[in-house]
Amino acid sequence: MFDTVGVMLLGLLAALFGWLGTRARSAHTLTLRWGGLILSGLLTLVFTAAVLVAGVGFYRLNVPPHRYTVREVQVAVTPEQLARGERFAVLCPLCHSPTGKAPLVGQNFGKNGPPVGTLYASNLTPAGEIRDWSDGEVIRAIREGVGKGGRPLVIMPSEVFHNLSDTDVQAIVAYLRSQPAVQPRTPPTKLNVIAALFIGAGVFQTSAQVPITQPVVAPTEGVSVGYGKYLVSILGCRLCHGDNLAGRRAGGAGPPAGPNLTLIVPKWTEEEFVHTLRTGVDPYRRILSEGMPWEAVSAFAGDDDLKAIYAYLHGLSPLEGPP
Repeated sequence: MFDTVGVMLLGLLAALFGWLGTRARSAHTLTLRWGGLILSGLLTLVFTAAVLVAGVGFYRLNVPPHRYTVREVQVAVTPEQLARGERFAVLCPLCHSPTGKAPLVGQNFGKNGPPVGTLYASNLTPAGEIRDWSDGEVIRAIREGVGKGGRPLVIMPSEVFHNLSDTDVQAIVAYLRSQPAVQPRTPPTKLNVIAALFIGAGVFQTSAQVPITQPVVAPTEGVSVGYGKYLVSILGCRLCHGDNLAGRRAGGAGPPAGPNLTLIVPKWTEEEFVHTLRTGVDPYRRILSEGMPWEAVSAFAGDDDLKAIYAYLHGLSPLEGPP
């Protein structure tokens, strides 16, 4: 993946302003000479730096940061596996469906954001590209953020799904395989120099994660702090509420900013917490923000799941978060 035209344009602009700088030296007036030298010099540096940053971005888009392998696994398809997979895939429609629910036909991420090229959430039905992927390759994409050919994915929240147990990720694959095939396939991702600049500058990251080399086993299901912590990790709570769940600062790129759960949840009873995630209305009769996917969480979680999440969040040490 490389935007030859975009990188060449940046290089030509750097060369143009460098040439204009040499021309400015022969200006007859001191103001034009030094003004031209300073302006052209700055722009030359800016576009030269842009070429270098874009190069770093395209390197990160094409070269994975680790050596990845594909696990040899054949996912069993049983009624129990399919039911569990449908439940654990509850967050997939948020990205992979324009309606927020099945079928997972994909959607165009590029139409409402900056002009970064062709960027679609893939069609995850058997008519999409996963039709040609092994079960191990699909699992690697979900948890490690690497595509079939070994290239890092983008937008895929693998930092969340990296925590999925072997049992649960295999159930998701079984569910994806069982959906009705819905055409057409989504176009392949083809990012331009603007996307490379964002990634090269560290504004956005690829989805590539540390390789998983050992079996991943979830805690025993039940109303426990350990299982609640597991559910919080795989439901993506930290994407909005911060790595330490003390909230994220509003504004900037990325998911919507969520409030400080270490200060909020300990003030609620277990019943109030469960009611909030079932209704979208907190104990103070305030409606949860549109960015909070409480309906998806409620569809996924049984009462014991929500109680386990409450047990984990209620036991966190209070932390001061961003305003």
